[in-house]
Amino acid sequence: MSQDKDQLPVRLPLWEKLPTFSLHLDQLLTLTNQYLEPIIGDQLTKTMLHNYFKAKILLPPVNKRYERIQLAGAIVVGLLKNIFSLTEIQHGLAAILEDGSPKYGYNNFVRLFNEQAAQAGAPLTKPRPLPIKSAKPVTVMQYDAVQSILFWLSARKRLAQLRPRHAHDS
Repeated sequence: MSQDKDQLPVRLPLWEKLPTFSLHLDQLLTLTNQYLEPIIGDQLTKTMLHNYFKAKILLPPVNKRYERIQLAGAIVVGLLKNIFSLTEIQHGLAAILEDGSPKYGYNNFVRLFNEQAAQAGAPLTKPRPLPIKSAKPVTVMQYDAVQSILFWLSARKRLAQLRPRHAHDS
């Protein structure tokens, strides 16, 4: 099956697919960027991660050992950082943790992201409606964040397609 040109090239991993063993910072960074770079075309740096931990956007490691919760958080923050302020991301993550476990919140976000990004043949400009009529406010927030990411990616792609044309117009 061929991939639609608007479809994203990768799927984010569910919590259960994240490593169960402790990671060093370099490993955390490598894994995070393996998931993010194909989607956003950019990578996180050690400095960014240190800043996220210092600002308590992400839970700090225990004895410089990073677990699933830090990896999941780094993936989510990496996707959201180009659209939302770090304060907004911090408040959103706090709301998710208040509503349930990190595993539940992360998996919910990933499922929404993967479903929306993988719409068979549907352009990114036509989001699939949230299938839950009585969705919790946190789920609606996650859905809106996913849509923001997808529209941002779509706009970046369209801008990149326009650049060569405008370069010749000058």
